[in-house]
Amino acid sequence: MAVLSLGWSRKTMWHIGLIVAGGIFGAAGVCDAQQAKSGKPAVQKNDAIRKVQPGDVAGLPLKFVEKLNARGCMIPQFGDVGRAGRTAGGSAAADRSGTAGASESVTEPATAGEPTNVIHGEFARHGQEDWAVLCSKGGSSTIVIFWGKTTACPASLARLEDAHYLKRGKDKKLRYSRSIRALGERDLGDRAGTAGLKPFAHEGIDDRFVGKSSAFFYCSGGKWKIFPSKDSSSE
Repeated sequence: MAVLSLGWSRKTMWHIGLIVAGGIFGAAGVCDAQQAKSGKPAVQKNDAIRKVQPGDVAGLPLKFVEKLNARGCMIPQFGDVGRAGRTAGGSAAADRSGTAGASESVTEPATAGEPTNVIHGEFARHGQEDWAVLCSKGGSSTIVIFWGKTTACPASLARLEDAHYLKRGKDKKLRYSRSIRALGERDLGDRAGTAGLKPFAHEGIDDRFVGKSSAFFYCSGGKWKIFPSKDSSSE
């Protein structure tokens, strides 16, 4: 009886295993069928975002390049993601490792006039040249400001996850859509809330989720004042 009981138990467990395995593969098949039917694969947060090395940005002062490198910054570029490319400067490390994996950022050499998210303007006071760079590290980006002279406003702001800015355009291409730019009073028009600051004494930084929203940052009284709005541009 003990032998029969043991045999029956093994047979039963074997049948249960087949049922469970069938359920798992069946569910996987349904998921694949649904994806094939829709023709729209899910957006993966680890899709490669094209980035450049600070040292490859023409015109960026060397002292700022060194500070960005010390912080471990890369500069994310507005545009299509998943582009094939070698690491900035064509490093030997890239040659040894081959093409970048899907979960890694694709870095490419910057050419004159091409890099985005590196700007300069009068962000603290008239006549003072300041720089602002979007620094990506550990999956998030922060606007880092390099002041021409000592300024009370914080030197970094708006740290947000890079994956939040992945968006498909009308052409169905996935893009990294965060972009910063320098704006003055004439560029802002009648943006809500800025009337009390006019006439502007200097420029501010516009942080855009292109085609969706933006936040205008203006340094005043030692603090950053924020003026949000919709962003209707598609560039």
